Amino acid sequence: MKKILATISAMLLIASAANAQSGLLGSLGKIFGGGKTESTENTGNAASSVASAAGSILESVLGTVISQTVNVSLPGTWTYAGVASAIQTENTLTTLAASAYKEKLEAKLDGYLQRVGIVPGVATIAFTADGGFAIASGNKTIAAGTYTYENKVIVMKFGKVYNFLTMEGTVTASTNGAQVLFEAGKFLEFAKKAIKVVGAKSSNSTYNNIASVINEISGLKLGFDMKK
Repeated sequence: MKKILATISAMLLIASAANAQSGLLGSLGKIFGGGKTESTENTGNAASSVASAAGSILESVLGTVISQTVNVSLPGTWTYAGVASAIQTENTLTTLAASAYKEKLEAKLDGYLQRVGIVPGVATIAFTADGGFAIASGNKTIAAGTYTYENKVIVMKFGKVYNFLTMEGTVTASTNGAQVLFEAGKFLEFAKKAIKVVGAKSSNSTYNNIASVINEISGLKLGFDMKK
């Protein structure tokens, strides 16, 4: 409860100071193509975005408090529900600013992954009890490998075709199932390799756009939202 009250207080203070601290919001607005370049308009948009993001941050804090008490059992077949994201930083302004563009970032990366068949509601992520995993779409396996899972920490090791890519992340319970989150740059590396392995077409501008967002947000985590 103390943590929640402290977060609410910080949000109120930051929202009132947003007009003077809108650099990150302005950068993200340009990357997503949703903002204008004039400084005065960026400032106004920043204040509005920070204020609207406050509710999302509070929901995130509450959700984290609940999910930390639940241990997720991974073995079984999960349905991929979309890209999951979280901002893990002590800089509350960064968290608020990034949250204002959270849905847009997830949508862009979802569109990128759909090129290889990782489509929400269609693709599956299966974990076996003996430490194997496979990401598939219908009868087509997109990626496979081995994993270890202990104390909510998961390490996924991909096979040779992915150049033995290794991703370490965390697993937390969510309202609809579970989320597996990794360091953002590493998850984007997986997405890029998947594009190459499957032979799907993707413009460099799309990849560079997403990479630019990731570079702007410190503490960003990306991964899989899963349902059973």
